[in-house]
Amino acid sequence: MSFLYNIIVVLLVALSFGAQEFLPAIEFANNARVLLPPVLFFSASLTVSFPMMLFLALFTGLVWDARHLPYKPEKPVAVESADLARELPVEKQPPNGTALPVGYSMFLFGVTGTLMQGIRPLFKRGRWELPVIMVGIATLLCLLIEFLMMSFLRGSFEFHPGLWTKLVTDALLAMLVSPLLLFMLHTLARLVHYEVRTEGLVYRYYGG
Repeated sequence: MSFLYNIIVVLLVALSFGAQEFLPAIEFANNARVLLPPVLFFSASLTVSFPMMLFLALFTGLVWDARHLPYKPEKPVAVESADLARELPVEKQPPNGTALPVGYSMFLFGVTGTLMQGIRPLFKRGRWELPVIMVGIATLLCLLIEFLMMSFLRGSFEFHPGLWTKLVTDALLAMLVSPLLLFMLHTLARLVHYEVRTEGLVYRYYGG
């Protein structure tokens, strides 16, 4: 029943973009928030095959970038270094020519999704400790790389203390939400009689 499971996962990722709009930001943590679509993608990467993970990376990356298309305001607005590029309000987006290209997120999700694929045996055995930590690490890596790429295009690397507060809070929130998403995916797999296959993986887990 892998086809049915994969279709449902794609639909869940699509719905997560709508749900993201209703998730509030934490003001005292530099507007950190639960980044639901990426977190769901990382969690789903533990359950699907490698080709399906690549498709999810393509889909999630394209929609994520489309959601944050660069916009050139009528009047230039200064961008604070503590803000991450894609988390800026529309009016604070950097001027055209310095924005990240649409499609770069596919690469980020593809790389981090590949890392998640390596610990699929843990998910299959119901051991979610490392997967939860890896979801937080993957979230942190994506946001940090995104910030570094934007800083490179701006020609200025400024690591404001608020940046680290936001990065760490986003990662912790991702780790907080990921067990619920993993449980949902685990339950969904059982309902549709989908088995998480780990054949072909270089790394295998033989723990109890």
